[in-house]
Order: sequence, then structure tokens, then C-alpha cells
Amino acid sequence: MTPDPDFDELVGIDMAPGERDRLRRAHELLLEAGPPPELSPEMEAVPWPDDALQPLLGRRRRPKGRRALLLAAALVTAVVVGFVLGEATTSTDSSTSIAAKETVQLRGTPLAHDALATLKLGKPDDAGNWPMVLHVSGLPKLARGGYYALYLTRGGRPLVSCGTINVSGATSVRLSAAYALEAFDKDGWVIVRQTPANNFRPNQIVLRVT
Repeated sequence: MTPDPDFDELVGIDMAPGERDRLRRAHELLLEAGPPPELSPEMEAVPWPDDALQPLLGRRRRPKGRRALLLAAALVTAVVVGFVLGEATTSTDSSTSIAAKETVQLRGTPLAHDALATLKLGKPDDAGNWPMVLHVSGLPKLARGGYYALYLTRGGRPLVSCGTINVSGATSVRLSAAYALEAFDKDGWVIVRQTPANNFRPNQIVLRVT
């Protein structure tokens, strides 16, 4: 029996969390669909219909029986997966799209080994507000009262907050910064964990630029 293909080996890990989630969803749909069932002798004898697929085949020999149904099944699967991916892309992009001027990658610290994040910075508006979209995955959902926050550092220490977030699996949120970014550390973006246990101090860095 051939084992199911490993998702990480197929797509790798160097991609935005939102795109990775869409591909994983399509991968799981294909695994759930599985191979087509064995055909009965009656179904093997089904002729290839003269339908909208014929123009795609030109003058080539028409496939028959099992080959025809396998091709039809593959086309149906492709249409379904394409619809799912298209719908997911539309729903995600409509709420968290941004014309990125800069993209920053963050990776988990020892407090969150498996966490990844992508921060996309847009062009500041006339008032000096920096729009941004944060995609984060791999962070555990915190107990009630706790949250995560995006910070800018100065001298390596989290100094000002650019917004707080709650997570539930892969999460994408819009944030904004009203600061002159050049006043802070270069690559000084961090995500901190703030909970009642640490009096909500921004001293637990879970992701940073690497």
C-alpha cells in the first residue's frame, strides 16, 4: 500500500501562513477523495460521450471505459479543488489584503518553537499611520484574559505596541502603527505574550525577526 504523500515535503515550509493553509485544505480534500472505486463490467463498457470535452481532445483517439471515467473524475476533482481554493483566496484577500511595501518574517523563540509569522507593511497614509497585516500560525490559544501583542523594540526591549491579537489556529489580522519606524530597532518587530500571570508586561517574546 502506498503511503499518503507528506504535505510538508510537497510544499515546503517557506510560505505565508494563509497560503499554506489554503494548500493544506486542498491536500486534505484530495486525500479524503481517495482513488476512484473499481468499476463493474457494465461500467467498463460505458462509451465515451460526445460532450463539451470532445473539443479538448481534437482528433485523438477517444478513451473508453475505465480510462474515460478516470479522466472525468480527475476533471471533477480539479474543478472542486479550484473552487475551494478560489473561495478561500477571495474570503481571505478581501479582509486582509494589502499592497505590501515591505514584508517581514518572524520565527518562534524557545517559548514558541513552532510559531511562524509574516508581517506585511503597507505605505503610510498622509497622517503617518502605517497599515499592516499580520499572519501568524503555531501559537497556542491563551487562557481567558491573555493575549498576544505586536511590539517594536528599542535597544532589544519591547517598547511600543502596534496592536493586540487573539489566535485560534492560523490567524490573520489588520493592525496599524502610528510611529516613526526609524526611531526603533532595525528588524525590531516582536510578538509578545501578555497574561495576568505576568501582570501583562511585554517581557515574554514568542516571535522575533531572525
